Amino acid sequence: MEDGGGKLLDSVVLSDTVITSTKGKMSAKASKFYMSFVTADMLCQSAASTAFAGAVYIGHSYVKFPLTFDVLRMVHLITGFILGLLLTSRVVMGVYLKWFATGRVYAFTKACRSLAVLSSCVSETLTVSAGAEIEKKAVSKFRFELVRLLNLGFYCYTLALQDLKLAVPPTPLKSGSSKEEVLTTASNPTLMICKLITALLEQQRAAKRISSEQVSVLMGKVDELVDAYHASFALILSPAPVSLTSFAFFFTASWAYLTGAALAVIELGDSAEFDTFGLGLTLCYSAFLSLFIFGLYEAGNVVEAPMKAAIALMAKEDMTTQLSDDLAALMDDSSVPVFLPSTPK
Repeated sequence: MEDGGGKLLDSVVLSDTVITSTKGKMSAKASKFYMSFVTADMLCQSAASTAFAGAVYIGHSYVKFPLTFDVLRMVHLITGFILGLLLTSRVVMGVYLKWFATGRVYAFTKACRSLAVLSSCVSETLTVSAGAEIEKKAVSKFRFELVRLLNLGFYCYTLALQDLKLAVPPTPLKSGSSKEEVLTTASNPTLMICKLITALLEQQRAAKRISSEQVSVLMGKVDELVDAYHASFALILSPAPVSLTSFAFFFTASWAYLTGAALAVIELGDSAEFDTFGLGLTLCYSAFLSLFIFGLYEAGNVVEAPMKAAIALMAKEDMTTQLSDDLAALMDDSSVPVFLPSTPK
């Protein structure tokens, strides 16, 4: 980075080690999924279609099947073009849904940070000196509880996205209040925490530490938490496109086997004489195209579970600790701790 005179501002700009570390972890997770499209079913289907191509080659060289080559080629090209559009559309839709799923998670964290920023409007009411200390402690307790609940809310939210449920709150996030025992039995503890935050804000309004207009703004952020929660579960619990998936798989397999037959006829040519080299080329071409078409099909399966695919690539621990650190830093109160600090290595 340079200023007007072209001098490098080494003493001003520093590398953000937190972001760099998180990106490195996400990249390491992504590297584990580079070959995720290679599945046992894909390999078996590819092997079977390749074997079928070899059988057609050998059979046609001796039996001379009465095949109309022009018709076979036309059917192969038309179905291949339409099938390619279908499979590519599945991949594009899956990528979009995964991007949307990731956005819902970050929308939840955004609402948490916004609540922490806007909570600065809660302040002590003007009282006589005897009550000023009590007011100060009450406001400090509100900030402490708000940050604790926001941390607990995101913790429960990430558990739910992984098909897990809160059994016991983490030790740093326990309050000792009997009101929070319901979190371990409720089917949606994240929404119960949103309810507790709402009650906490109402307490401040009743104590006149915050105006009704300011409560309305804060409640808008609580609504964003609820919206992000429901949008995430809309992706998790939405019915899988079973009909489209079965249709795509059936015609992917059919096209792959037809490809083997077409390649065998092409390699034999007009002479239809058996040749070992021709058989080898047929098997190689058929295997390559089968792996390609079945791999494209498998890559599009993310459309069935986009939230699961998004969560698998996220650095969830880093997101949790960074959020906890940010929430504490956004509070104008040194008594609010970082509830979930990063674990030192």
